Amino acid sequence: ERLYKELINKDWFMTLLDLEDYIAVKDKMMEDYLDQEKWQKKMLVNIAKAGFFSSDRTIAQYNEDIWKLCE
Repeated sequence: ERLYKELINKDWFMTLLDLEDYIAVKDKMMEDYLDQEKWQKKMLVNIAKAGFFSSDRTIAQYNEDIWKLCE
């Protein structure tokens, strides 16, 4: 009961702020999952695009574009 009251009345960390959007996206994901061909295509595209993201590359790019620290 205390947790419920804290979330409803205070929610300092905005835990519930995007709950409706989260549920909508989760429902869409489950709908896509039921269509296995669609799901597999999305999965492969996601994996392929993840190759560009790496923490080392991202930090180096932040440094170059924003921080401008010496290496």
